[in-house]
Amino acid sequence: MKRQRPNHDVGCVSDMCVDLILRGNVRPRFRQIEQLIGDYLLEVGGSSNIFASQFVKLGGTCSVIGAVGKDPFGIFLLDALARTGVDIARVRSDPRIKTGLGTALVEGEDRAILTYTGSIDAARRTDLTDELAASVRHWHIASYFLMPRLMPFWRTWIRRLRAHGVTVSLDCNWDPDERWIGVRELLPLVDVFLPNTAEARAISGEHDLRRAGAALAASGALVAIKRGGDGAIAFHRGRTWRGAVPAAIARRLRVVDTIGAGDSFDGGFLRAWLLKRPIDECLALGIRCGAASLSAAGGLTSQLRERVA
Repeated sequence: MKRQRPNHDVGCVSDMCVDLILRGNVRPRFRQIEQLIGDYLLEVGGSSNIFASQFVKLGGTCSVIGAVGKDPFGIFLLDALARTGVDIARVRSDPRIKTGLGTALVEGEDRAILTYTGSIDAARRTDLTDELAASVRHWHIASYFLMPRLMPFWRTWIRRLRAHGVTVSLDCNWDPDERWIGVRELLPLVDVFLPNTAEARAISGEHDLRRAGAALAASGALVAIKRGGDGAIAFHRGRTWRGAVPAAIARRLRVVDTIGAGDSFDGGFLRAWLLKRPIDECLALGIRCGAASLSAAGGLTSQLRERVA
């Protein structure tokens, strides 16, 4: 049977939440001590949302699936994503839950994050249908560990996607329990794996980054490891590609915070990969997207806007 023409380039389950970003004197002191901070920002949160927004800003199309609470944060999220151009038709408003909240305490280029799960883990297995699988070219999995309801279902869902000719990528993000259960087992089923340096080392058990990348790529997946200011490195079928932050960008870059930089990298890398660009070009676009996101607070404000076709 001939496959229907997909409606979107990419689909993903969204870890729906807002980010409340606090800056300045943010180290809490208990015993009822009040302290003044320098600034705050309310922004779209969720790795999937930041990824989807960056992908769309590069000329792609993306649909997100999930739920928000019927509360002001939920309204804020849906309005912001719709303005970006992300398709939110499959996101439901549910009065039984609260919209997820991530509170980021930012010091320089580092941050601590306090997360209320709420709607982050609100997507259901029944949301993932054959009709949905047939409607996309590619599926991106983010925040694997923050959505435990779906963790046992991903293998089944990926096989269903495969039956429809859909490719798959995974950015598991950090495991709050640092146990990393299930990731290595999923890697043979995905086409692209997008960890950062710390995640790659933890999942592979290898401290040396080249050995970590090679071990993860032995699954058959293309592995692109995000290295912050050192760019990124990719591994696939015994080959290695390195991508550096361009000198012109590094000279003028002013880092405000790193929130969402890795997710923006994912958006750029996968936009180029789905356009069948060489891997070094995928790395270059991902790095430019990640670098652009650093120049303003939050994950969306300074994302790269550039039609890539």
